[in-house]
Amino acid sequence: MPTRAAALGLCVLCLAALQPLSAAADELTGGPPSRTGVIAIGAETGLIIPVSTKRLCPPDYACIADIGWAVDVGFSYRWANGIGLGFGYELWLLTANGVYEMTVPQTFLALLQYSFLPRRTIHPLLRLRGGFLVLGPSFRVATIGGAAEIGIGAEVELSSDTVFSFLLTGNLLRTQPFTTRADGANRAVEGALDAFLGLRVGINFLL
Repeated sequence: MPTRAAALGLCVLCLAALQPLSAAADELTGGPPSRTGVIAIGAETGLIIPVSTKRLCPPDYACIADIGWAVDVGFSYRWANGIGLGFGYELWLLTANGVYEMTVPQTFLALLQYSFLPRRTIHPLLRLRGGFLVLGPSFRVATIGGAAEIGIGAEVELSSDTVFSFLLTGNLLRTQPFTTRADGANRAVEGALDAFLGLRVGINFLL
């Protein structure tokens, strides 16, 4: 009888221990329990490195799309299964080698991302973005076009409502032809796309 009572008591303790674990498994990483998703508002910044800029930088003319910096703000909705949808605004500040004071591509982007192993504190991330592009000296518009991005990286949960991210992105730009007045160069005439790499860090706040 004492053995049966002890076994019964052990079973009760096991069931009691499993209940909080089950409840935790149902929680969205970085968010309150019993919610299927969260809203994320975030900012991102990073280094932009040109890889191929034949359209924006034709031969025999100074390049207007050298190394620079990116700044981004975004809004997304994230589901518990790791999928996220959203939109954002990003601007680059690129070295223009005297043709412009600074070349500023600005993009208005739609976002699709997927977090692998979303219930863990550190999880890999795949991100796709694309949208409308305007480009010109400083914040003026010299031409318009489109932009696309693929990014891989990871997110680290700093707290239940704060997530840090780091990504490596590949970015493609294509603009309509235009002429830079300072040197009379006809740009975005030859070549298919301009390509860049981005090394980025960001932070998101989950609401």
